[in-house]
Amino acid sequence: MVRERVLDYEEAVLSIVNLIPAGKVLTYGDIAEILERGGPRQVGAVMSKGSADVPWWRVLRADGRLPQGLESTAVGHYREESTALRTAGRSAGADGTRVDLRVSRWNPNPAQQRDLQRIRAALAAGTAGNSFSPAGLSEADDGVGP
Repeated sequence: MVRERVLDYEEAVLSIVNLIPAGKVLTYGDIAEILERGGPRQVGAVMSKGSADVPWWRVLRADGRLPQGLESTAVGHYREESTALRTAGRSAGADGTRVDLRVSRWNPNPAQQRDLQRIRAALAAGTAGNSFSPAGLSEADDGVGP
């Protein structure tokens, strides 16, 4: 017997970040909208914890500015992944670089949209199925508890 594991907001945010393909990005607000919970600040709070296991550079402010204090590291990732960049005015990164959201914003295909819907539903229900990774997130029922 397999029991579904509890999913919290942080896990849901990080699960979405892990689904963003190389060369694509989402904004903090995009992620909050997908989850139908919280807002850009709540997503930013999760991302600020600095999980090295997720592609943090793929989550940006709504104006495409590079992650503050991590610009040079992020630019390396963007160039490696062929993420579309553009040069903007003084409000952009130190050298005026921003991610071109018109080109680089992730537009999930139908299968990816179903994965995102499962994450949202799992958060809403407080449990997660096996939609977060190929191996899934279910855990064996040890017979203890409900």
